[in-house]
Amino acid sequence: MSIEPVSIEVIAGDGLILRGYEWPTRGAPVVLLHDHDDDLDAWHDLDGELATNGFRVINLELRGHGLSDGDANRNTVLSDTQALLKEVKNVWGPVGLCTYGDVAAALCFLDSFCAPTVQIAISPLPSTDKQLDVTQRPDTAYLVISGTGDKKITEQARIVFDSLGRNKLWASVASDQQGPELLQKHRHLIGDITLFLQRYLVPAHLEWQKTALEQVISETGPQDSKIKK
Repeated sequence: MSIEPVSIEVIAGDGLILRGYEWPTRGAPVVLLHDHDDDLDAWHDLDGELATNGFRVINLELRGHGLSDGDANRNTVLSDTQALLKEVKNVWGPVGLCTYGDVAAALCFLDSFCAPTVQIAISPLPSTDKQLDVTQRPDTAYLVISGTGDKKITEQARIVFDSLGRNKLWASVASDQQGPELLQKHRHLIGDITLFLQRYLVPAHLEWQKTALEQVISETGPQDSKIKK
């Protein structure tokens, strides 16, 4: 039976409401964020594909885009995402983040305390041609994907890749497409994303579930004993 998405609202740090959809499976959470001047439909069917493979997909619209409140503001993407990931991690455990374009490059600057366990950057476009001074996050696994048909875009994606920590993987395909359109044109890349999430996110999520269950048992055990007496 297929999982149907439900509408959700997330409150940003300043009280503004971001809206989108969630596929309420019991799997590890994966957040999808579109690029500037797009909306959540830009992902086509990636959200449904990941949900079918067991992931709790959260596909949100940036502030000032689609159904989300406020005005579009590039300067708030980092803080909004940090607040979002912190909330998701507190409720659902280790999280994966999938982005593309300018937003993908900008979110390499996420602070360690709210960093995703897995970060997937599709055709990231940094605002500089120099190596980025990003926060090194040894616990984050990175997958950077790019089409190689446009030399300039490929070089920019490599700048992002070279700036990241050691736990990273580069995937490229001969194509002029970039971003979600690249995934649509080369469907095997969706399989690569799924495998990467299964390799690096799922084990962390299972460990988190185990620890959470043990904590519940330890907290309820003494109370149950008193009741039985």
